[in-house]
Amino acid sequence: MSALPRRELPGRPEPYSLADGEGRSHLLLGQVGRALAGEEETANAMSVMTALGPAGTPIPLHYHDKEHDFFFCVRGRIQVWAGEQSRILLPGDIASVPPGVVHAYQFHAHYSQFMGPITPAGWDRFFDFCGTPYGGPAYPKVDPSPPPIDRFAAAEGRFHMKYRFDLPYAELGEGPDDGLPGDASPYFLRAGEGPRHELYGQVCFQIMTGAETADSVAMTITEGAPPASMPRHVHESTHEAIYCLEGRMTVTAAGREHQLGRGDFMSIPAGTEHAYTLDGFFTRFASMYAPAGVERLFELAGALAEQPIFAEQAADPDPERVAAAATQLDIELV
Repeated sequence: MSALPRRELPGRPEPYSLADGEGRSHLLLGQVGRALAGEEETANAMSVMTALGPAGTPIPLHYHDKEHDFFFCVRGRIQVWAGEQSRILLPGDIASVPPGVVHAYQFHAHYSQFMGPITPAGWDRFFDFCGTPYGGPAYPKVDPSPPPIDRFAAAEGRFHMKYRFDLPYAELGEGPDDGLPGDASPYFLRAGEGPRHELYGQVCFQIMTGAETADSVAMTITEGAPPASMPRHVHESTHEAIYCLEGRMTVTAAGREHQLGRGDFMSIPAGTEHAYTLDGFFTRFASMYAPAGVERLFELAGALAEQPIFAEQAADPDPERVAAAATQLDIELV
């Protein structure tokens, strides 16, 4: 059975897909924030959001008491400040900002967009609280709503954050940005970097693991081509979300097929039997896990990928290694 993508979030933990541009959308300072999953859909595991807009001015420097913020550049050019560092993100680049770290971002190009998970869940409601509901495509030419100064002030207490208008924006810098720090410190990572492993005819890049988030959330980028797939399995206590970056894939969850293309999203609650197949010539997707752990499957059951590309001829997985990894990682093979 095939399932049509939803236009609105279900408001409860159930498997669903969203087409590119759908979700709970609000306009704020010329940008559109779209919640793809919130605390209601993930049983408080995480929120997943995108922000899309034109080139503009930077948002105010601020920090969160609790939230770990994550920026994956989908389109355009985005400058991110994190502590005393700043980088320009191009598509595929990332920035990871733990709680307590002063940060901000600025779009530098037409139709710039980032995507990412936020833990703990609930921060997606910031756009609801400060913004205006938006039902159009992309973003408007002109934002007709006045700056919500009073709501910004009230948001500090409501969302456990603090603006730092007294601090200067750090100068744009450079760095290797080619590895994970292994602890909960801010970092930047260039596209195609990070630990990578092969399994099931795919190559998986770890771009955020439990070591970087105190085990709250993790994220990987996986690439492959037909007939690569992932067999049916269940996560007893992990919520999984998939964002298709390129190509086409079919995700089967609770017996229903969801077709995903570029920009489409899939939410898979804990306890849901699911699998996927890659249908496009080259398919690339992001997977998010809350809590962290499942991101290590390719590492523990696969092989180190010497080159950042999947093999032309997929090697058969070692059943014993897969089974051993599954027992460690909240994975039950069906």
